[in-house]
Amino acid sequence: MKLKLLTLMIMASFTSYAQTKKETIDWLNSKFESSPIIRNSLYQSTRFLKINANGDFSVQEYEYATNVPFPDSKNYSGKTLFTGSFKDLSPSSVRAKQIYGEIFIFASCTSGKCITQQDQGPDYETYKTSDIAIGVISDPSLQIRCEKAFIHLIKLSGGKKEAF
Repeated sequence: MKLKLLTLMIMASFTSYAQTKKETIDWLNSKFESSPIIRNSLYQSTRFLKINANGDFSVQEYEYATNVPFPDSKNYSGKTLFTGSFKDLSPSSVRAKQIYGEIFIFASCTSGKCITQQDQGPDYETYKTSDIAIGVISDPSLQIRCEKAFIHLIKLSGGKKEAF
C-alpha cells in the first residue's frame, strides 16, 4: 500500500507543475498585448503579438503620428508583419537580444522558411523567412520567463529541435 501511495505521489509531482498549452498562450498574450513604442522623428509604432489557441501567431504593427496617444489593439487598425505557427519553430532557437534599450525575443524555423513576412516596401509583397523577432519587452525581469514560455509553447505545439 505504501509503495502504491509513494508511486502516485511521485507521478503527481511530475505532472502538476507544467502549464497547459492554453495557460502558456494566455500568459504570453497578456505579456505581449502591448509592446514598447518604437519612435522616429515623425512616426511611432508599437507591435502586438497574438497567439491563437491552436498555436498559430501573428505580429501586427500599429503606426501613427507622434502626436497621437499610445494605441492599443482594440482601437487602431494595423498591418500584419508576420504570421506562422509555433509547431514549425525550433525550441533551441529561442534567444533574446537587447536592441536600443528593448529586449527582442527571436525564434527560428526548424527547417526551411516557415514564417510569412509582409514586405514593408511599396508593393507589400509577402515572402517566407526563417527567423522572427516574435516579441518585444521592456522589462528585463521578464526576459528569462518569456524565453522559457516560448520554448514550452513550441514543445507543446509539436516543435522539434533541428537535427544537427
